[in-house]
Amino acid sequence: MVKANCIRLRLEITEEDAVNIIRWLDNKKVNKYLNEDTEELISLALLIKRRQTDMLTYRLNQDGRFFMIDSAEESSIGFINLFTIRPHKEYEVVVVIGNPSNWGKKYGTDSLRSIAREVFIKWRIDKLVALIELGNQRSIRMFESLHFSKEYSNDRYIKFYLTFNDYLSSL
Repeated sequence: MVKANCIRLRLEITEEDAVNIIRWLDNKKVNKYLNEDTEELISLALLIKRRQTDMLTYRLNQDGRFFMIDSAEESSIGFINLFTIRPHKEYEVVVVIGNPSNWGKKYGTDSLRSIAREVFIKWRIDKLVALIELGNQRSIRMFESLHFSKEYSNDRYIKFYLTFNDYLSSL
């Protein structure tokens, strides 16, 4: 479990969490800038339907590490997904705050700050990256505010990165 000022990241995924994830990813406002496919939603729904909720954490951690985001006021407000690029060296990070009423409250920023501390200080990885669609100005500002640098951009995406040394320099 990782704690920040107003959020907590946790690894264990409950049935309620999975239902929330399905609802969030099914919301066009939330998934507008995400690349999640419907296979993920179907997989989670099947685990719930079959009462195999003990497999949720395993399923969501298959391609990296998956954390639920809790606020001080409520459980399960979003998630962070770390996709493995190079095991123990480089991960791609995706931050999702599921309920639009929680947007603009710095939960995403606090979550990203917490996961950066986790992966750089505890795991000692080399690099954290994020691929952000150009239209997602809120996420672009979030990554820039936490000292991520632009690696490249094209007509659709900006790729941000933060290295271990950059992270230490920003403290």
